[in-house]
Amino acid sequence: MKTYKFNAVGVVRNEIDEPTDYRELKAKTSMIEIFKDYADALLGIEENEYIDIIFHFHKSEHKLQTNTSSSPDVLRGVFATRSPKRPNLIGVTNVKLLKRKGNVLIVKGLDAVNGTPVLDIKNSDTSLFADEYDNNTIHQDKLKNNPRIDIRNNIFANRTDILMIKAAQMHGHYCPGLAMGVMAAVHAMNKMEADSDGMEDLLAITETNNCFSDGIQFVTGCTFGNNSLIYKDLGKIAFTLTKRDGKGIRVSAKPNSQDIINDIFQDFKNLYQKVVAEQNRDPELLAE
Repeated sequence: MKTYKFNAVGVVRNEIDEPTDYRELKAKTSMIEIFKDYADALLGIEENEYIDIIFHFHKSEHKLQTNTSSSPDVLRGVFATRSPKRPNLIGVTNVKLLKRKGNVLIVKGLDAVNGTPVLDIKNSDTSLFADEYDNNTIHQDKLKNNPRIDIRNNIFANRTDILMIKAAQMHGHYCPGLAMGVMAAVHAMNKMEADSDGMEDLLAITETNNCFSDGIQFVTGCTFGNNSLIYKDLGKIAFTLTKRDGKGIRVSAKPNSQDIINDIFQDFKNLYQKVVAEQNRDPELLAE
């Protein structure tokens, strides 16, 4: 069997020298001393309130198949537990980063004893909590430092369905125009391998002031507020995405786009006239 070698990047410092109840460990504050050779890897870590610590259970023993859970009468496979007795003595724990002092991290929630070798550190991956954004403090912390991270990931993955839902939260309703704006913007962003943090690195020039433009604003991050959205009244369902160096791409709707919409959604034109143009707020019309 092939073996692999890992080098510790740091060591845990706390007041508990021998393995004990994990709940006692997690209640304590620990320090993680990062070795000098890896100190530069800490750059920017303080932007994260929560981080993952990967460490070596250096005082534990190998266990290949089963282990008792917290209840002495329950037997589980070790992969179904967080026991330190494992085939490979590796632990992973999400902790709260309280403070950084040079090459020392002060954390809470680490279930590792004094002298534990630290193998790696990562900022916490919150992708599995996507359905719990509003109550997920870890992801809220990440969004504070990078507000468009979810939008960026969905653009790269071409998840226009998710982007459509989010854009509608801003726009107020779902409609073909908004969908076209989202799809056009995703296409342009991926084609140009562009990114936007709202700091005017990109420009979007839209040729219409209808629903299409809201899809453009949401996906590209180019808005009137950050001085990156330009409106040219040309009456066309089209927009240009460009960088400040003048290189860009223009995306426009097909000439028969309205026919395609009408074929798929035959009442669209009539509903658009009543609900949007005439501002008819009849509940039955809105439901359609």
